[in-house]
Amino acid sequence: MNLKFPNAKKRFGQHWLINKQILDRITKAAELNANDIILEIGPGQGALTSKLLDTSINSLHAVELDKDLISFLNKKYSNINKFSLTHGDILSINIDEIGFKFTKVIANIPYNITGPILDIFVGRLGQRQKNIYKKIIFMMQKDVVDRIIAKAGDKNNGALSTRIKLIADVKKICDIPPSSFQPPPKVNSSLIVFQPFSSESRLNLKLEKGIEKILKITFNSRRKKIRNTLKSILSDADINLFENITNINFDLRPQDLTISEWIKIGKNYIKIEK
Repeated sequence: MNLKFPNAKKRFGQHWLINKQILDRITKAAELNANDIILEIGPGQGALTSKLLDTSINSLHAVELDKDLISFLNKKYSNINKFSLTHGDILSINIDEIGFKFTKVIANIPYNITGPILDIFVGRLGQRQKNIYKKIIFMMQKDVVDRIIAKAGDKNNGALSTRIKLIADVKKICDIPPSSFQPPPKVNSSLIVFQPFSSESRLNLKLEKGIEKILKITFNSRRKKIRNTLKSILSDADINLFENITNINFDLRPQDLTISEWIKIGKNYIKIEK
């Protein structure tokens, strides 16, 4: 079949993945099996799509915004029954209306929509997720991934890292240089895997909302001591009481706290929240 490969379009943030080793790393990280129904976001020219379709997966459904690629992909995979395609914007499309019970999500995320994509698929602290995926494998901007995986005391540690680690396990697989894409982006990328917690494994909703409120207040002034930022919602007496009960040093900055310490603060806060 003679197919004319469409050119990448800057307005869609398109960068085709061409590094075969990275394609292999993605496939391995996904741990695919015969029961998997894959949602691929932005299949592009189909390099990753072909790799995934060559595995034992049950089926793959792709969502593509670029209408010029829809015809190309439908022709390319016209003889493959386990491939299907929807033309639309992943940020506005109703996933449930596609008609598949997706087990895993795989995508090379356009950097300008990273935040909304994480909210839709990984979830949000303080909100229950309707669809829980076994694995979410994303190629994302390296500096965002570094923020997500940052640990307590790391300069990259922030509200984003804390929120995500409270709702999912995360693992960085590898970094991806610009030369792995065509055209090459101006920034480095990383491959990351999310495994969202089930509703039963997450903290209760009230506690999550309490922690979310505290994260916003403290990380909005990340250079200040926690003691000082919490004064907007807690009395000095409550702050001193929390410090004694939790055995946490409130003279630290928010980026210095561990996940378990945020949970301790949150549990005490919701007891007195008005």
